[in-house]
Amino acid sequence: MHRYTFLFGITLVACSQGDPASSSGKPDCTVNPGDGVTPEREEPEDELTPLRLLRRASIALLGVPPTDERMQALLALATPEAQFVYVDGFIDEALEDPRFYDITFEHARKWVNLPLIPRTADAPEYGPKQQRVLTACKAGTANEGALHYFRDVASPDVNCAAGAAKTTVEPWWAPGTSVTLVGSAANTTNTGQIKPNGAPVDIECNQRAEGTCGCGKNAVSCWFDPGTYPGHAPYIATNPDGQRRLLAEEPARLFAHLVWHNRPATDLILSDSSVGPTEVQAAHVNQSLAGGALDVLDDESWWNPASFAGAAVDPRHDAKDPKAWREYSISARNMFFLKERAYTFDPRKDPGTSKGFPSAGMLTSLGFLDTYPRERLRAARALETLACEQLLPPGGDVAFNTYETDPGREGPCQHCHARIDTAAMHFKRYAKAGHAFEGWGAAYYMPGVGNWQWDPAWRTGAWPYAEEPFAQWNKWYLPGSLLTPATEEEANANPYALFLDFLPPELTLLGQTSDGTVGPLGFAKLIVAAGSFDRCVVRRVHERVLGRDIDPVTENGYLETLTASFVSKGRLVRPFIKSLTQSTSFRRGQ
Repeated sequence: MHRYTFLFGITLVACSQGDPASSSGKPDCTVNPGDGVTPEREEPEDELTPLRLLRRASIALLGVPPTDERMQALLALATPEAQFVYVDGFIDEALEDPRFYDITFEHARKWVNLPLIPRTADAPEYGPKQQRVLTACKAGTANEGALHYFRDVASPDVNCAAGAAKTTVEPWWAPGTSVTLVGSAANTTNTGQIKPNGAPVDIECNQRAEGTCGCGKNAVSCWFDPGTYPGHAPYIATNPDGQRRLLAEEPARLFAHLVWHNRPATDLILSDSSVGPTEVQAAHVNQSLAGGALDVLDDESWWNPASFAGAAVDPRHDAKDPKAWREYSISARNMFFLKERAYTFDPRKDPGTSKGFPSAGMLTSLGFLDTYPRERLRAARALETLACEQLLPPGGDVAFNTYETDPGREGPCQHCHARIDTAAMHFKRYAKAGHAFEGWGAAYYMPGVGNWQWDPAWRTGAWPYAEEPFAQWNKWYLPGSLLTPATEEEANANPYALFLDFLPPELTLLGQTSDGTVGPLGFAKLIVAAGSFDRCVVRRVHERVLGRDIDPVTENGYLETLTASFVSKGRLVRPFIKSLTQSTSFRRGQ
């Protein structure tokens, strides 16, 4: 028979009769922490029947009760021992079932709880895309079926008439086919015009479909929506293939991918890898182009099935399917999200400009960065979601110093901002510019990186720097504050010193000192070093499998024991889930 001993709360349950005694005279209840199973122990008398255990395992792992055939097969076995062996076999099969991937994704989506990226202006075309919208020339025109800008300097009558400029490309959204572009979309030179104040201004296109610039290589800066109203399909939340929804799902899909492929849970926030269909990767590529990193187009594996067929994918899609949630290197899609794992840059004293910041799994997913447009909101949500921090008001009668300018060190808000602001500085070099034009969505700046450089006059707030994100920076990035540990002199010498995005050695987060890594990866390293991330993953997985969270106060010993086992076994979630199904708590229905 199976024999179990288990941990409940922080107390070891007494061993069964016949167990060897320790030198203290007490039963030896040594367990393999986290496995929940020790051979040669008696079964608890109140364990679930095999049939009920089968049902619980099926609902926990697959989200559905077992089939009639499964239950009949179990009941046909002659002994409880055989029935328990059957349940164990079912659990092994369930962990390899695509439905296990599905419910892992749904659990992660609820856990991460990431809203859709908000619109910038009028729905629907102003979603997260930084691409121009194409529409087809109508039937009966000389260029019937050819694609032109939904908004262009020339009218559709001109673009679709004989004599309009034309070019043919293999588009990123339909590999293996060709489309004809007309009008400004067909411009293959590197020169275009914009009219910021009504008067034409010549610009270099650099693969960006701005003004009269063309769509670029493989029409990368454009996209085609054949719907009734161009732009509606990618924007609406009900479209499972719409970019806005896909970007919101990327963090949860990444977690499900790591579980399914037995990758360490820390890859969720420490890795250069993420997952996404072509539509998600297109968003990263266009962010890279916006900053002037054109070499990103040398790699066709973001859209060409011949190049991405070998990538690890979700169990619901073929490896060559552009809609598959396939693994990709973040730094290969956005060259400002760096591959380097320990990149440091101190704008107070290092010359030149920052190269960007290292990629960091879901923390550098555009769904996360674009949805939360400001650094403090990103930090608060990251602390709550990934470190299980509770940002609650102080209890009791607490006296605070007077608030003047710095919520991190003054007034009652410092109770939370002491943590939030030391985390938030890692998310400062990414900001949303709240405008939209010609079918584009918002622009997303990485100040002091790539093309995102401005006249120092931006610090005065004078036109054209009176709007977001400049207004936010000028109001809250105050030299000498907890969020901005640079002096006024340093900021005057180099305004980008305000975007210092690592934790200086005199500050700590969750008791940890930074190694100087900038950006979201610097934050991720700190919460992993503090043990907060591992404990949080254990709590969330425990909640999914056993149906309840672990109280970190009253059950601290239990939490630490499970976490130690989880970490020692490589932080692999699937084996940890299996160990939880073998625990006596699970088999008692607790």
